Amino acid sequence: ANAGDEALALERTVFDELAAQSQGRAVEIEAVAKALAAVDVLAALAEIAADANWVRPKVDDSLDFEIVGGRHPVVEEALRSRGEPFVPNDCDLTGKIGKNCSESGGRIAVVTGPNMAGKSTFLRQNALIAVLAQIGSFVPATKAHIGVVDRLFSRVGASDDLARGRSTFMVEMVETAAILNQASEKSLVILDEIGRGTATYDGLSIAWAVMEHLHEANRARALFATHFHELTHLGQRLPRLANLCMRVTDWNGEVVFLHEVAKGAADRSYGVQVARLAGLPAKVVERARHILAELEQTDRRAPVARLVADLPLFAILESQSAAPAKGDPLRTALDALNPDEMTPRAALDALYALKKAADS
Repeated sequence: ANAGDEALALERTVFDELAAQSQGRAVEIEAVAKALAAVDVLAALAEIAADANWVRPKVDDSLDFEIVGGRHPVVEEALRSRGEPFVPNDCDLTGKIGKNCSESGGRIAVVTGPNMAGKSTFLRQNALIAVLAQIGSFVPATKAHIGVVDRLFSRVGASDDLARGRSTFMVEMVETAAILNQASEKSLVILDEIGRGTATYDGLSIAWAVMEHLHEANRARALFATHFHELTHLGQRLPRLANLCMRVTDWNGEVVFLHEVAKGAADRSYGVQVARLAGLPAKVVERARHILAELEQTDRRAPVARLVADLPLFAILESQSAAPAKGDPLRTALDALNPDEMTPRAALDALYALKKAADS
């Protein structure tokens, strides 16, 4: 009857002795644990570098960011398990624009192209390569030269925080605000579809202003994926902005994603084709094609080109908003009025006088 109690008492005694000995050797045990953790990490990085053909990156204190043949390590492994190849892509965010350009800061690459073409993968793989390089690891690329990144900022994906009263778009704006308020010249920023959670013109306006602020104020190296093709025209005015697009092709009426990044801007988003691949009813897809054809009859490129030429840059807007307003006769006359001391008849006469002055 006492055997179970005696066995439990012995177990507790042995455990207490072991715990006491462990506490007495806590410093040595912690040192061994840290050493084993470091060996585990280094061994894992060395093994994957050898198996997946990673290369040693060049890391320095410059603003360079040049990746040749970069790959996404997780996506590449998933494709390899299915016997499919991963398409590598180059990325150059180095702020060298030309001999005659004295602009400092990194390059902003605007990435356009359809959904499913690989824009988000391209953004994330370059961010992962930067992180791997700075922890001392080899990287999934053919060649890599990365200037040290002080902070990595990411605004990718869609999420909400309904418990705190934040919609998807509100969360997007909060995160974008944090980036614009904190990113420096040595930061790396990846932004995916800024402005997509609101009306078209609202979203385009916000994305446009964010792009200008990144270029003029933050001056960070950045990848900016968007479906607002109008933003590609900013390359005419922003010297460190480059346009990249995901290559696609049509084959017998079917869209084929090549997953290749090329210089230039995409001319369309292939949204209707992607919707068909997702399984939308044929009638819906056909109706969407018809509506799209009618909307595209109006050429939007010329108005956008004029808009780019007419709108001042972000920095100019700041200087103009800070300048005091010049003399305005109507404003002067309005400031001279005191509504609290006017009778209704006097107020009406003053209104007619202002209207007459405006017409003249």
